[in-house]
Amino acid sequence: MDTLKSRRLYCIKYHVSACLRVSPASGNFKVLQCFCECNDLDSLADDCIKCCCEGQRLQGPALREKLRRVCWSCAERFRMPWPGGAVEVPWPGAWAALLVLWALRRLLELSTWLPWVAGWLLLGFGHLLLIHLMCLALPMRSEYLVAWVFFSIMGLYGDYSREVWPNQALGPRVASHLLLLEVVVTFGASVALKPKKDEELSAGSFPCRICGRSIHGRDHHCVWINQCVGTHNHRSFLLFLLGLTLLSWSYARMLLMEFARRARLEGLGTIWQKQRVPPPLEGAVYAAAGGIFTMVLLLAQVVSISTGLTNQRRGLIRSRNWIQNWILWIRN
Repeated sequence: MDTLKSRRLYCIKYHVSACLRVSPASGNFKVLQCFCECNDLDSLADDCIKCCCEGQRLQGPALREKLRRVCWSCAERFRMPWPGGAVEVPWPGAWAALLVLWALRRLLELSTWLPWVAGWLLLGFGHLLLIHLMCLALPMRSEYLVAWVFFSIMGLYGDYSREVWPNQALGPRVASHLLLLEVVVTFGASVALKPKKDEELSAGSFPCRICGRSIHGRDHHCVWINQCVGTHNHRSFLLFLLGLTLLSWSYARMLLMEFARRARLEGLGTIWQKQRVPPPLEGAVYAAAGGIFTMVLLLAQVVSISTGLTNQRRGLIRSRNWIQNWILWIRN
C-alpha cells in the first residue's frame, strides 16, 4: 500500500574540501546532507503560500497525502554530519523520542510552581496526542511512540533504582523486578509478533489502511506498538497493559513514599524552598500520569473483550455472555 517505502529518496550531496587551502581535486568529503533538495517540502511551502495569498487551500485526502509525503521525505533524507561523510540516522523517531523525553523530564524539575507543572502535563500529553492522531489520520507508521513507551519504562526504572532500591527490602525488590520483566517481555511480544500471511484472506480478517494488509481478529491499530492488535498479539497486548498499569502505579507509590520519608527527615519547607521538584516527586508524577493513561486503555480492552466484539464488529447482535466471550477470546 505504501508506495513511498518502495523507493529510496536521495538528496543532492554537499561536498566540502578536506582543507580549504587544497584544491578541490585533492579530495572531497560528503559532510552535510540534511533535508536538501526536498521537492515534497518545496511543494508544501508553495501550497502554504498559495493558501495565504490566493485562498487556494488543500483539504481532505490531498492535504493528508501531502503531509504524509513530507514526513516520509524527512525521515528518508535526514543525515547526520560525519567526518567521513554524512551517514543515515537509524530509527530517527526513536532518537527523537529519547531526546524529547529527556528534555521533558528535565523541564519538570525546574520549578514547583503549579502552573508550570500543569503546563508541563499539557505539553507532554498534547504532543503525544498530536502524533497519535497524525499517525492515524495521514496514515503513517512511526517508531516514535514505541520508543517513547520503552524509554519511559527504562526512565522510571532508573528513578526506582536510584531513589527506592537502596532502602527497599528484599521481597518488594524481587516483586518489582518480576513485574518489570513481565512488562518488558509482553511489550516485546506485542511489538515483535506479526500476523501470519495465510490468515489475511481467512474469515474474520479485516483490512488496515495503516499497515496495508488484512489482520485476523483485528481490534484496532495501536500506534504505541506500531502495528495492529489482532489474534497474533492480542493476549500479549492485554498482559502488557495490565503489567504496565501495575508497574506505573507501584513506581508512583514507592517514589512518593520515598519523597515523604525525605520530607520527614529534612522538612517539607526546606525541600520546597529550593523551588525545584525533587527527583522522587518528579518520577512519581510521571509514573502516575502514565498509570492513568494505561489504565484507561486497559479498561477499554476489558470492555471490548467482555462484549465479544472488536472495533470491526461494533453494532452486531451479541449472543454470548461475558464469561463465554472471555473463554472464546482465550482459545482463539
